[in-house]
Amino acid sequence: MSKLPMRAKAEMAAYGASAATLAYVPSLELLPAHATAAAVSGGCMWWLYRKVKTRDFHRTIRTAQRVLGPVTGGVVYAAAAIVPGRPWWEPAAALGWGALMSAALPITRSTWTPPADTTTAYPPGFPGLIMRLWDNAEVAPATRLENIEQTLSPQHPDFTADIVAPAGKAVPRIELVDAAAAFGVPVACVAVDDIPGTGPGRLRLTVAPTTRRGGGSIEDMWADKVARPGGAIPGSDIVRVESFPATGDLPARGMVLAQVDAGEIARINHGQLCSAFGVEPEELRLVAESRGREALVTLYESAPLKASRRATRDLLTLDAYGRYTIGTAHDGSDAKVHMQSAAGTLHGFLVGVTGSGKTVALALMCAAWALAGLANWVTSARPDAQMSAVGRHIDRQGAGPIFTWWMLKAAIALMDIRGEINAEVGHDFSAHSPYPGLVLVLDEFNSLVGDEDLGDDIAHMTDVLAREGRKFGIGIVFAGQSLNLSKLGGEASLRDQVQGGIGIVLRIAASSGGIAARQATGGLAGDVDLADIPDRFNARTSLMDRMHGVIDDVPGETTQGVGHTVTGSAATMMRTLYVHLPKDGSPDGLGDIFPADGSINCLTDREIDALTELGLWHDWTMPPPTGKDDDGQDDGGAPAFGGVGSFAPPPLPAPKKKATVKDKILAAVDRQMTAKEIRAEVDAAAGTVRNALSDLVADGRLHQVDHGIYAPVGHPTGPDADPSDDPEPRLPDGVDGALVVQAADLIISSQFGSLSMVQRKLRVGFALAGRLMDALEQLGIVGPADGSKARDVLVSPDAQDDVLRELRADFTLAADD
Repeated sequence: MSKLPMRAKAEMAAYGASAATLAYVPSLELLPAHATAAAVSGGCMWWLYRKVKTRDFHRTIRTAQRVLGPVTGGVVYAAAAIVPGRPWWEPAAALGWGALMSAALPITRSTWTPPADTTTAYPPGFPGLIMRLWDNAEVAPATRLENIEQTLSPQHPDFTADIVAPAGKAVPRIELVDAAAAFGVPVACVAVDDIPGTGPGRLRLTVAPTTRRGGGSIEDMWADKVARPGGAIPGSDIVRVESFPATGDLPARGMVLAQVDAGEIARINHGQLCSAFGVEPEELRLVAESRGREALVTLYESAPLKASRRATRDLLTLDAYGRYTIGTAHDGSDAKVHMQSAAGTLHGFLVGVTGSGKTVALALMCAAWALAGLANWVTSARPDAQMSAVGRHIDRQGAGPIFTWWMLKAAIALMDIRGEINAEVGHDFSAHSPYPGLVLVLDEFNSLVGDEDLGDDIAHMTDVLAREGRKFGIGIVFAGQSLNLSKLGGEASLRDQVQGGIGIVLRIAASSGGIAARQATGGLAGDVDLADIPDRFNARTSLMDRMHGVIDDVPGETTQGVGHTVTGSAATMMRTLYVHLPKDGSPDGLGDIFPADGSINCLTDREIDALTELGLWHDWTMPPPTGKDDDGQDDGGAPAFGGVGSFAPPPLPAPKKKATVKDKILAAVDRQMTAKEIRAEVDAAAGTVRNALSDLVADGRLHQVDHGIYAPVGHPTGPDADPSDDPEPRLPDGVDGALVVQAADLIISSQFGSLSMVQRKLRVGFALAGRLMDALEQLGIVGPADGSKARDVLVSPDAQDDVLRELRADFTLAADD
């Protein structure tokens, strides 16, 4: 009685009072009392009738339970009122009704459940969560879960458990749909099986959303998630599946070989592939490689590239095929690169952001060249302590555009010097040539060619060396956080010469698969598919852990040195060898990888004598000569160098002042002209022309007739001046200036005129993104549409600031902070 809620106690009291009323009032023959009893009973019957009409069985039963007391009480009242007098059974019937209703408590019991005597205690962590979800879902009441074990790792929700029924009873039939709903996983990920050696009172529950993500087999998952149109490897079919146990430092792994139809090329979306296999890209457990129409996917039990291997002379020494080991591949094999490309050049590229291990990789490459007998000159945009340490083991090392200019000028002259030697020995450069191979390393190449004074010369000489250096044994390795080869004359030619040679891509900025690799390497990596490299292994806590409140602030291990070797159209994930390169000036480990005798490879005496005679063999720190002194007379000092590759260069004539973009505009505008016509006449980036037009109008040197229409100062303007000239089209409806500026910034910086990228990045609708692209076409930033292909970008990254500044001025927008 003490456990009954107050509502139940009040109901019992009401039944007692109603029983006393039924024993006395019906015999009084009071019309108001009869009417009240009839109204209460009739109203309850009408309420029950309405519930029956809804055909909701559950609600009808609950309503019948609640009206049981008033309806049966009305029956007792009617019987007592109809029979004349006061027979003995009337009080007995009223008291019996009250006792029966008090025992049943029909009104409150329909919404009241007596409290449990004990509260279930769940263990902490993942097992407790699973037990609570099972009990709350009531998939099989009275059963419990035991022996809960996660089958993959603490980061994955896959687990097995035993379903245990009460003693002496069997586990009831379990619907897989209900079990899947209890844990929020697909039905195909749940299985209930017998446990060998046990009876029906214990069954095995398996929940595997990761390993069964396609319906229970790798083939089903592959067809549903990987091979479908728009999947990770569209149109692919599994050829073979293999699994291998852990061996040494290499973790256990499973491998899937797949191929696409003949005539197609296998394309891999690494992010989608990780999602299909239920792993995070940051784990670096899944590696995918493509070769033509084939793709090989390897899923490791743990990240295979966490350990780095120390570099040795033996590893950096050329093998019988002209290769040296730069690192360790993901499968534990040596990651090797060729000293020379398939075309016989020494060209290559190395790309990686700060902290990716680029300097260590450069040190390894310099050591390999030294061990192979090659001379090496290294330059960079700015001095670097670690590269200065490398410079102690190679022929020439310096920094800055002046050093780079002299270095390239000497290499250009060296081609003529070696040309005479080639004529004497009767062949171009080979292993039997009387002079050593020479590799020039241009680190931070973008900054070097962007120098205001010497950048154009550096780009021009680099282009000559890249195209003609092979037969003279001179190679160029481009290095930097990214490569912009737009100033070089032959990107396609460079790509052809580099393929098969040195190609290393470490962690790059703003990774987005193949597109980012093509942008970062200036196209030298071709169309190879590269997986994104995070800055740390397992750098993020899983969303499930965050949901459960698990906090792990321990940072993951660094991925410094993890990247890809690129040869032709093939790429292999690897981690470069390790050599100690301190930043605090302490002893380094370079002496262990460069030649043991400490010798440094350099040019032959004949070459150095010839360069000295030309005034090119010095410390390369003095400003390049102009050929004239300040008075316009020959300075009589160091010879001038105007011709590229001339063995006996003529004196450099006085430099002519280059015509600026503004000069070209003033020469072209001889009438009332539109901006589009002016851009067609002036050889400059569209954004630069627009910016120069604004400056000329502000300086009063050009007259702006209307938006997009210009005329010489004092030239007749107005409708009669040139009625055929129309102003540039206005912005399309729904497009404002701010969106145009954002879209222009995105497209110019990425050099990728994709409508879908604009839609995703700016989070606008497809139609609005299309109008934005049309507006950018009218402004001369992108070319016309060509089906679903990305549009050509007409503005180079060098002109980005000018274009954006002009657009903000046109649309009266405040400049970014």
